[in-house]
Amino acid sequence: MVERFKFTFAKIKNLPVPEKGADIYYDDEEKKLCLRISKTGYKSYLLVKYANNNAQRISIGNAEEISVTEARKRAKELLTDISNGINPVEERRKQKLEQTVLGDVLELYLSERDLKPYTIKNYRYKLKLGFEDWLNTPVNLITEDMILKRHKLLSQTGKTTANTTMRVLRLTLNYADAVGMLENNPASILSKARLWHKNNRKNRVIHSDQLQAWHEAVEALQNHKAKVYLFMALYMGFRSTELLTMQWTNVNLKDDTITIYDTKNGTNHRLPIPTILLPYINDLNNVTGTSKWMFEGDVSGKPMTPPIKPIKRVIDVSGVEFSPHDCRRTFATIAEAVNLPMSMIKRLMNHVTSNDVTGGYIVTEEETLREALNKVADYIQNKIGIIAADNIVRFKVG
Repeated sequence: MVERFKFTFAKIKNLPVPEKGADIYYDDEEKKLCLRISKTGYKSYLLVKYANNNAQRISIGNAEEISVTEARKRAKELLTDISNGINPVEERRKQKLEQTVLGDVLELYLSERDLKPYTIKNYRYKLKLGFEDWLNTPVNLITEDMILKRHKLLSQTGKTTANTTMRVLRLTLNYADAVGMLENNPASILSKARLWHKNNRKNRVIHSDQLQAWHEAVEALQNHKAKVYLFMALYMGFRSTELLTMQWTNVNLKDDTITIYDTKNGTNHRLPIPTILLPYINDLNNVTGTSKWMFEGDVSGKPMTPPIKPIKRVIDVSGVEFSPHDCRRTFATIAEAVNLPMSMIKRLMNHVTSNDVTGGYIVTEEETLREALNKVADYIQNKIGIIAADNIVRFKVG
């Protein structure tokens, strides 16, 4: 039997605590207002409304913090909302979502996506770089005006910085919009106002007349890991992140191949090792072969970070300004210079060719790839004063 009485503070205070479960009492004045007492003694007000024989319970609050009068008032307001077609539970969920702060939204997004560790780290870094003072701001309080002002400020630092940080903000707010935290994404104002900066594609390479000075400076490095890292970027065209996260399990020294799994475009990338690189990689195996990482970092068990100091050393000694990605770009430029077909260059660079119907039918054999890579290597060797002919590599004297 349902127990009812007119709620008063004194009567509620003197109600007994159940030994198990919870006891429910109803108010005689506001019929759908009830009081719940748990076995721990916690007392709370609830609104109970039946629809299709199902009870809908909506929490009103702690009975020790809310007066009886206030509980009845809130119950009436909730009933009014329900009669007007408003779902109080859904509204509260929405309000809670809207109060989620920017930093937590990114973490929710990352938890639901199958992203690589580097991408996750990069997204966190970019959001903090551009919006550290917004990380604890509820996403529903971020406005178009705030975004416009921040975009202008970031653009003073650099157009690339503005673009990359704003893209991470946009994807974070897109997620917030998709799950109901926002009515719309305020970052869309950048597209509407056409404020995204144009990305000028870099075209810096190590020119053929610079190869000898660059190569000699790299060869002279005491840091063998940095030396092999740079030579592999030039001779095989690997991305810097691919090299830095390369494990010895990727390297097969029996058939002289390297396979990178689940690359940037979602495929596996297998390449033969150019002949010129084999001694360097074998020597590196003697240094880091007991580690998981081909390029083990200074901290045991972790991969190497970009070798900034050795790169600066090469720049100072050779006089050639470059970045690791410039080595990849140089590789592609040389591949074209030795007349490799574009389909082969794309294959070596692991660029997607899925939009090329004919290319999708071509399966390049390993020996063909080996010949192509050695052709690029021969070009480089020739430019640095080492001539390859008849499968014999000899040093140029004088």
